[in-house]
Amino acid sequence: MIKLRNLICRTAAIAASLFVLLAPGIVSADGHDEAGYTEADLILDSAGDLVDVCNIGVSHGHYDTARAFCYGFFEGAIHYDEAISLTTHYVDLVCSPDGTTRVQAVDVFLQYMAANPQYRGEQPIDAIFRALMNEWPCES
Repeated sequence: MIKLRNLICRTAAIAASLFVLLAPGIVSADGHDEAGYTEADLILDSAGDLVDVCNIGVSHGHYDTARAFCYGFFEGAIHYDEAISLTTHYVDLVCSPDGTTRVQAVDVFLQYMAANPQYRGEQPIDAIFRALMNEWPCES
């Protein structure tokens, strides 16, 4: 399971690097834009980086691209959960109601991280599941 998580994180880092190369002009020469994120946020070294990317305001010039990146990372997390659910030792981590959307999951994550900044240094996938498990726990 750790190898799969590392693979997902590496894949996300590669996707982020491609995003940076294919979307010039997002950041200024000093590496920061008006929203406060940097190219380093797109590498997703931490949950805080994912928060920065997912929190870009609607008025930001690259809002659509950043939100698509954010939602794409969450889609990867969903596929990760589905993949590990096929193993014999899997225990459901998140029991969200039927019809829960990716947008709702991102909102839950952002609210949780705002209330629990001590987790900003965690790996993004760990923080996502920490937030979602808190919101939609599975009954034992």
